[in-house]
Amino acid sequence: MKQQTNRIKKYVIIAFALILVASCKEGQTNVTELANLERTIKEKDSIINNLREQLGEAADDKRRIPNNIIQSDFAKEIYHLYDEREELINEVVGQDGAGNDFKATRSLFYDINDLQKYIRYVKRKSRKARVRPTGFRFYFALYPDDYVRDNKEKRYANRQTFFIAPTKEVKNADGNVEQLGYTLDNKFNVALLKDIIGFDSIRKQDGKMYQKAGFFNVNLNNLLEEENSLVANELGASPPMGKDEQ
Repeated sequence: MKQQTNRIKKYVIIAFALILVASCKEGQTNVTELANLERTIKEKDSIINNLREQLGEAADDKRRIPNNIIQSDFAKEIYHLYDEREELINEVVGQDGAGNDFKATRSLFYDINDLQKYIRYVKRKSRKARVRPTGFRFYFALYPDDYVRDNKEKRYANRQTFFIAPTKEVKNADGNVEQLGYTLDNKFNVALLKDIIGFDSIRKQDGKMYQKAGFFNVNLNNLLEEENSLVANELGASPPMGKDEQ
């Protein structure tokens, strides 16, 4: 009887051990499946986040497109509309300062670092003068027939160019706001270019037409008498380019 009881106990222990082993295996399987599921979820989340970032960046890029961006086909159209005028200018001017066939200016290159430096310069000087620049105005101009760059280069004579000046809001006689170019005198007083240069007033001397204030050209690297001038020309030291030079 005692041996039979021991045998039953032995069978019970073996059965319990088998059930325990089976449960452990099932638990291990569940843990493994759970770990695989968590890994899959993380991978899917990563893909979804990447897609959201890409879509967000695309939307941000679209929102950041400036309003003045034009398409290349329109740029091509308006560029070549100037061709006939370029030919007329070349014919009328004839030669440049070096005696070569004249080529009308069709583009100008400005170094991006020089432009950024100029903008920072304008902001710094204007802040000291307590004036807030609202933008920049580009003024078309012409180098004189005896113009020499860097004491050696004569081919820029008679070439079209432009100079740049910051603008400030000014109310005209009718109460309308205008964006007028300005510079600063040596005491940091604001001076409007329309008063200095006299854009609407020209005079004739020796058979040539001159603006009231004469030729106005300031190089940022060579500020002489006007210590606080904000007018820029020759940024990046690149020539105005004719069509064949681009």
